[in-house]
Amino acid sequence: MSQPQVATAARDDQPPEGGAAAFAPPRWRTLARAAPSLVLIVAVCLAPLWGVLQLEWGVLAVVFAYVADGAADGLLAWRRARLARGEAGQVGGDRVLVREFVRTYFTVVIAMALVTYMVFSGLLFKPGGVAPDHPYTAFASWQFWALVAVFFAMRALVYWWDFVRGDEAVFLPPAAVVGEPLRRLFVLQFGVVIVGFVVYWPLDSSTAGLVALVLLTALANLVLAVFERLRAARIRAAVAAGITVEDTRPKPAKSQPRAGRRRSRRR
Repeated sequence: MSQPQVATAARDDQPPEGGAAAFAPPRWRTLARAAPSLVLIVAVCLAPLWGVLQLEWGVLAVVFAYVADGAADGLLAWRRARLARGEAGQVGGDRVLVREFVRTYFTVVIAMALVTYMVFSGLLFKPGGVAPDHPYTAFASWQFWALVAVFFAMRALVYWWDFVRGDEAVFLPPAAVVGEPLRRLFVLQFGVVIVGFVVYWPLDSSTAGLVALVLLTALANLVLAVFERLRAARIRAAVAAGITVEDTRPKPAKSQPRAGRRRSRRR
């Protein structure tokens, strides 16, 4: 038997659930390829430390910067979903999926921006009964908007490195593209607001609390980005192994006939 035939036979003998794992590259190789984007994500997510330590930014400015990062992530995810699998990925249910993703994502982002403004500006909650001093000072500085621009640039570079340079548009389905940004949105954004509220209320916007908020957010971004890279590698391996999305879905169990004789109804 020739070598291509051996590979084909091994592929046919591999069960659908284990095919992607069998053909997937080692995790260290996947993370080594994604190292530039991972380092960039961590570096930019740590940038608010400069505003906290040097410019005395408050909770409102720090949390709002991360909300702006979520908006940038959603815009690039929308573009990735529209380009996923070319024209084949924009038919039927996938088109509806992308439309619902955009509607849900940016509705939540706008709601998070409003909640951030109402809570951390002192309109709803005043630690110690006193509103924070000058909560909007950071928004009048060029440094804050430069940080927001850096967040957008970081998401654009990650999009180019992983999606365009990595040819993920060829094999990633729209469902896989929109899944990760939604997970980051609901896990990370809500986590930032909750931790920010702890820093704002019990800790009274202390510098140590704000530093902890930035460090935790950078760590969460790194963990979610690592999971996304590993998941994309598994999908790439599944496509290379000839495993479709339908093959990986659990098959419905067949209904078993009831034991015993069926009684005939008398008319």
